[in-house]
Amino acid sequence: MEINAQFRDKELSPTDFAAVLGRLGKIVDWIAGKHDELEKGGWCLKGNSREEAGLYQVFDDNRPSSVALAVLKEQFRNSTDQTFVSIWDGNESSTAGVSMTCHVGPQGELDLFTVEIVGEQGVDDFETIVGIVIRAVQEFSPAYVEVSPLEYFEKQVFDDKPGVGWMLYLPKVISVQEVPEARVLIPVPAAGNKQTGTIIVSVTDAVFSVDNPEHIEIANRIEIRLVDQDLLPRYVDL
Repeated sequence: MEINAQFRDKELSPTDFAAVLGRLGKIVDWIAGKHDELEKGGWCLKGNSREEAGLYQVFDDNRPSSVALAVLKEQFRNSTDQTFVSIWDGNESSTAGVSMTCHVGPQGELDLFTVEIVGEQGVDDFETIVGIVIRAVQEFSPAYVEVSPLEYFEKQVFDDKPGVGWMLYLPKVISVQEVPEARVLIPVPAAGNKQTGTIIVSVTDAVFSVDNPEHIEIANRIEIRLVDQDLLPRYVDL
């Protein structure tokens, strides 16, 4: 399962690695709160090999570690206008794991935050995924957040627009009357605050699968409805 979000942030510099890791740490906190085995102490910077990827712990006493910050500063010493931070959960299994990447470029351009969940680790349960999306919205104020298997891109209706897949966050207040095909609409932020966006969910009783024709059909119908209601933006207009 992949979670992709694009955002613009005038306050975030490409070399402000402490700020990036601080934001990623908020999302790790949510995941670890639901899955003890993914506590902050096990997360490391990704590397070019399995051995290298286990060298540098990302968090120290709930803060970005000085070692990780030093490694990132050195890595991008000659490339300060466009950087990325990639971390992973330290799971030594070759068939399961969680990783995150945040790409930050020049001011004014769209930046990218992604989460990749691989294998049967239980992290792709409905509650955990919704929580990750909400915290991504809180940390990055994105133009959209997509949640879907990588293979869904070939099955979505519009190549030039975000796909619904399992879930799609848009920074709009969307009603059931506008998108009746959605299985549920989750307001963001919740807990009594003013709603500024909506998570549109296609499937609630299972993990979304591209091998399930019904899942594909529901997501496609939602995409068509969103375009009909002029609610789904084109990538070039973001």
